[in-house]
Amino acid sequence: MTLCFACIVTVSASEPKLEIAWGERDTVYLANHHVVGVTDPDAVASINGEKLHVYKTGCFGKTVTLSPGDNKVTVTVIKGTDTATKVLDVYYETTPRKSSANAEEQTVKLEQPVNIMTVEGAYLQYGNGGDRLGGSKMGYLVPSVPMTAIGETSSLYEVKLSECRTAYVPKEYVTAGGDGAKCVNTGSWSVSNDGKTDKVVISLPYRLPYYYRDAINPLEIRVSLYGAMNNSNWITQRGALGIIDFVNFEQTDSDVLTAVIRLKDKHSWGYSIEYEGNNLVIKVRHRPESLALKDLKIGLDAGHGAKNPGAISASGLKEADINIDIVNRLAELLKKAGAEVVLSRTADTDVTMAERRKIFRDANIDLLISVHNNAVDNPFASLGTSTYYKHISNRELAHTLCESMLTLGVNLYGVTGNFNFSLNQPTEYPNALVEGLFMSSLEEEELLANPDYRQKMAQKIFEGLKNYLKACQK
Repeated sequence: MTLCFACIVTVSASEPKLEIAWGERDTVYLANHHVVGVTDPDAVASINGEKLHVYKTGCFGKTVTLSPGDNKVTVTVIKGTDTATKVLDVYYETTPRKSSANAEEQTVKLEQPVNIMTVEGAYLQYGNGGDRLGGSKMGYLVPSVPMTAIGETSSLYEVKLSECRTAYVPKEYVTAGGDGAKCVNTGSWSVSNDGKTDKVVISLPYRLPYYYRDAINPLEIRVSLYGAMNNSNWITQRGALGIIDFVNFEQTDSDVLTAVIRLKDKHSWGYSIEYEGNNLVIKVRHRPESLALKDLKIGLDAGHGAKNPGAISASGLKEADINIDIVNRLAELLKKAGAEVVLSRTADTDVTMAERRKIFRDANIDLLISVHNNAVDNPFASLGTSTYYKHISNRELAHTLCESMLTLGVNLYGVTGNFNFSLNQPTEYPNALVEGLFMSSLEEEELLANPDYRQKMAQKIFEGLKNYLKACQK
């Protein structure tokens, strides 16, 4: 997660090291003001005369309660016989600050519908909202799916999916053209085993947009086709299937047909959706023949890199560097166990989310773990570890990884579902995001700065993965 701190001010070389990493602001709007300094780990530090603990990173700090108006905050460090002092002038403005956030952008209806076609990377999102992760995604679409835009914002088209449903698609992922949305009759269905996947083929005369999701207990994959009317009079199964129990369909609205794919296994090992001509093809991956690590290909993603360093701690640690160090340690553990490892980056380089997804998709990995570290705007909050997933079938993986990380004795920040992170979106393989600790926390930063502790974190992720694979064998 990305969070940078206040500017750093240094003193002359003749005085002990004293940098202000957090809290040097002219005007603030909260009475509780966080101040963090950085010095040598063996120095003595104080703020407003109160002696403070100095972490091994050299960081120290406290929350100062301000009075309305002008405030002086005195930061002092002593090393031997030398002293350095920095006085912060902080003005506490009690008048509430006006929000700089723009009003929510409204959708403007187009005077005439516009026919559009998806390009590589296109996805549907539920509404026109968004945050730093973008709008809440329904799912990705393959290229050359025609749709009709009926409204727009500055960056999105509102598209009509069915008589009762609209969604949004980013303008950057569509091009003008095509014949627009249509409502068509479906043809025959077939289900077959091609060796590595079970393949469901739905005959269509025209490409339609679709929405996919998982269900558990029992484990199902559901794919809704918008603009589809049921004219399918049979579903032909050809031979014994590997993971699919059965396939059925439901006309869930007058122009929405939903494929229901029930799985035999208690776990989903991934599925893809594509078009072959106009026929929709859903490929459901079989359970790996062996769940031993020596027989698996594991994808590892180290978050951020190069121009995007992620969070920067008070002492100057870059999240991107911490992430890749943990990933490299985890990769070594996996390789020693015989696993094949695929990395999204091996150095401090820029790798886009689209490039990362392509790396893992092209490598045909069996499972993905993305490693990040978190940040908030409070340096004294030690919030602990957390894991994240998008699709409900990946909850057990995220939960098991989190349980293993908690054996380090850290706090639980949570297991978060329906997470809109790009690398949680793919359905082709199980995946989860691990947010190890908080770069912003002085206490947790000290742990992250320790190579031995990063080794322990890698070990716990490794053990969590082994626990998940063991549970999948039951």
